[in-house]
Amino acid sequence: MMNKVKIVLFTLDDTYAEYFSNYMRNPENGIKFSTKIYTDENAFRKNTRNQKQHILLTDLEIDTEETKNFDKVINLTGDQINQTEKELVIFKYQPLKELLSQVLAAYYEANGKLAAMVNGKQKETVISFYSGSAGSGKTLFSLCLAKHLAMQEKNVFYLNLEQLHTTYLFFKEEKESSVEVFYYLKNNVERLISKIELLKSRDSLTNIEYFSLPVLPEEMEIITSEQINILIQALKETQNYDYIIIDLDSSIHERNIAAMENSDEVFWVLNSDEASLAKSQYILDNDVLDINMDKTKIHYVLNKVGSSVFEGFNSYNFSIETHVPFNAHWLEISEQTKVLEDTLIGEQLSKLFEKNPDIFSEVAAVES
Repeated sequence: MMNKVKIVLFTLDDTYAEYFSNYMRNPENGIKFSTKIYTDENAFRKNTRNQKQHILLTDLEIDTEETKNFDKVINLTGDQINQTEKELVIFKYQPLKELLSQVLAAYYEANGKLAAMVNGKQKETVISFYSGSAGSGKTLFSLCLAKHLAMQEKNVFYLNLEQLHTTYLFFKEEKESSVEVFYYLKNNVERLISKIELLKSRDSLTNIEYFSLPVLPEEMEIITSEQINILIQALKETQNYDYIIIDLDSSIHERNIAAMENSDEVFWVLNSDEASLAKSQYILDNDVLDINMDKTKIHYVLNKVGSSVFEGFNSYNFSIETHVPFNAHWLEISEQTKVLEDTLIGEQLSKLFEKNPDIFSEVAAVES
């Protein structure tokens, strides 16, 4: 089991302490944090003495001697903060989701990789979706799986690496752009983990987290396999996610190869037409992708299956694990509605792999 980020809140503000405690009891926060809250100075001193902790949040003036057991001390203030203070001082009266993101960002930046902070095995599973031909339904499948997992109270990050993505058709809420992720990926890798906390978005309808990016074909064309390795590793090292779902296009670009090599599972989506199978067969027979991974991790999924298959279907050598029937109703509805209405595809795909048990919440009661 992964050790959690240990946060201590010390405040004399009973109302704020109760508010903070109630929020941290949310199971989603319990996956990442172990929280202790003190509203009495003697209780704080007694219970933190000789107890190594990661982060102290406080709105009080505290002697240096009292903070030596904390890796990071972050002050909470009700006043506006200036630019030079922002990594050590955080505005107290803001939504706690944003406050915690800022806390983690400041901590990651000060302490480097999260792996240096926590011990234990990483818990996330990386799953890529690929197809040898366009229009196979790959993006829809990846998001149906992501939504299904999120509905099982899993923490899911969706990473689209297509040259021409259509994420905006599925996540329609206006979000602040995450385009800065490319700057940090290329020019300031040391700060990438901390910036993920600030740049990611969350879809309110599915609870899937993702980067809200414009369509950037030039960026995707020049991105390297090394940068993809770094980005996936950074997402893993946040240790925020049970699953990282990567949506790839049908090209043989090095970013796709790198993503698959970093994946625990790969779903290869085939259309039930001869051209789709022929293209994928050629890629595999000629080792066009040259993927350095265990081929048993590839799951072949046949989409848009009708009442019968085309003549010559059995001449293709695919070990197809699941079939998704053609759905005429989907010709009439939006991409977003397809994902929201799906009760079949996500569940079908999830049965093709296993996952570890849940990690439950741990929040100590307010001590006063």
